[in-house]
Parts: sequence; structure tokens; C-alpha cells
Amino acid sequence: MKRRVLLGVIGVGAVSSGVLGDPYERGTENSLVERFDCREASRPTCGFESGDVERTDDGAGTVDGTGTEPYPDPPTTFDAKEVVEFVREHERAYARNDALCSRARPERIVGYSIEFDDVRRFDWYDEIHVVRVRYAETPNSVDEGVEPWATTDGYGGAVYAVDVTAAVRTGLSLGPSGSVPSETEMPDPVSTGTLVDCFR
Repeated sequence: MKRRVLLGVIGVGAVSSGVLGDPYERGTENSLVERFDCREASRPTCGFESGDVERTDDGAGTVDGTGTEPYPDPPTTFDAKEVVEFVREHERAYARNDALCSRARPERIVGYSIEFDDVRRFDWYDEIHVVRVRYAETPNSVDEGVEPWATTDGYGGAVYAVDVTAAVRTGLSLGPSGSVPSETEMPDPVSTGTLVDCFR
């Protein structure tokens, strides 16, 4: 069955799977918590104290210090606007923590910024929101005896599925110059994603 059409741009600014059944089968659309095992929820985290986070209205965020960023609380109403904001905040923390926790010398990262420039929601399911994000990220690094410098890692992206029970994420492969794939070429996080959070 074909996917539903694009609902629209919600904000433009600045894998393992545990899925059961056909993700496009209507009428028997299971919740995410029924499709995935909450015991397998996973997202980057490591034992550093949280840093001070400064955010701007255009979606940019800067972290001072070497601390990880806390993940956001679940949405409360699960309407489209709130879910999109949750995805932005979750991916900001996910990307920041992944950059820190995957480094052999995380103490060399003294700052981090991320700027979203493509955030879209897709109406593929009746009860599950699908949200795509793309962003540029810039860690600020320092070596002993050297002034801090900023290195732009380039563009990153992800696609989330979110309903009232859970959130699932899959990475997004970008094309040249960070171009995003078309809707028909996008991965479906319901069928290819990894569970990152259970809400109940």
C-alpha cells in the first residue's frame, strides 16, 4: 500500500528493528510499544555531568563544557506541533551526546552547536507521527596548550516515528552537500528504526 502524501513543513529554520507486521497495513496499526520491546530502548549516554545549554528560536543550540545534554520529557498532547518540537529536542540531545560519548578523548570537546534547517512531518500513519530532521553540527575542540577551534562535521539527519507510547529513530543518509532524499526514498523508522524511548 502506498504511503500517504506529505502533510507539510512544520518548521524550517535555522539499526536494528523489532517490528512486527506490515508497517503500511491499515486497520491493524499497532502502537510502537506493541511493535518494539521497551527493554531494548537505547540512545547515546555516558557518565558526564550535563552542560549548560543555550538555545535560540531558530533551532540552534550551544552546549558549553563537556557535559552530556539531558533528553527531553515525552510530549503531553502528542499533537503535530508538540511532537515535532520533541523530535528536535531529542535529536539535539542525541547528536550532542553521540558526539561526546563516541570520542576517545571527550574532554577535548569544550562546546557544541547544532542548527536545524529542515524539519518536516509526514502523514504516513493514522496514529504515528513521522518526522524528518536535518541539521549542521559544529563541535568546539581543544588540545593541551592550543586555543579552542571549531570544526564543522557537516550535515546530519534522522527520521523519527512517535506515538503516545514510544519514540523510534533511524539515521538518514544524506546526498551531496547534505541533500535530503525524496519522500519515496526515505527510510521508514517503524520498519527500520531503533527504539529510543518508551513513554508508558
